[in-house]
Amino acid sequence: MQKKLLLFIFLIASFGSGLLIAQTTIPLDSAGEKKLFYQEGKASYYHPSLEGYKTANGQRYSRKKLTAAHRTLPLGTRVKVINVKTKKWVIVTINDRGPYSKKYIIDLSFRAAKHLGMTNGKGFARVRIEELPPKDKAWQQNHIPELPGQGLKK
Repeated sequence: MQKKLLLFIFLIASFGSGLLIAQTTIPLDSAGEKKLFYQEGKASYYHPSLEGYKTANGQRYSRKKLTAAHRTLPLGTRVKVINVKTKKWVIVTINDRGPYSKKYIIDLSFRAAKHLGMTNGKGFARVRIEELPPKDKAWQQNHIPELPGQGLKK
């Protein structure tokens, strides 16, 4: 009986101290807001034969839209994709899952890839991805300074 009581006290003490440690090691930023996603790696773009196929969110893929596929970002997330070499950038909406090759971090629509200069040569580029906040919140640009005239022009 005494062994069971000691075991019970030991378990309660270790469980309680584990909660205390877990609570003190979780970093919280001052505003309590979630940090925006940031990633660097290679980007590829959809093959023209995929035109019209359904994407993960149910939309049909169109090479004329500014969309992309990412493995983990929630569908509907807007991200800024920056070509590291040319510093050109474009804002796309995540509407599909992929790329399935581990070499790449994002698959872009043809329009987005063309703007970044990916369609002229190798078919891929080294990019930086920055998640954008919801449209009703201010956009903190933490990673690179903006230069005039680098965004997508209609």
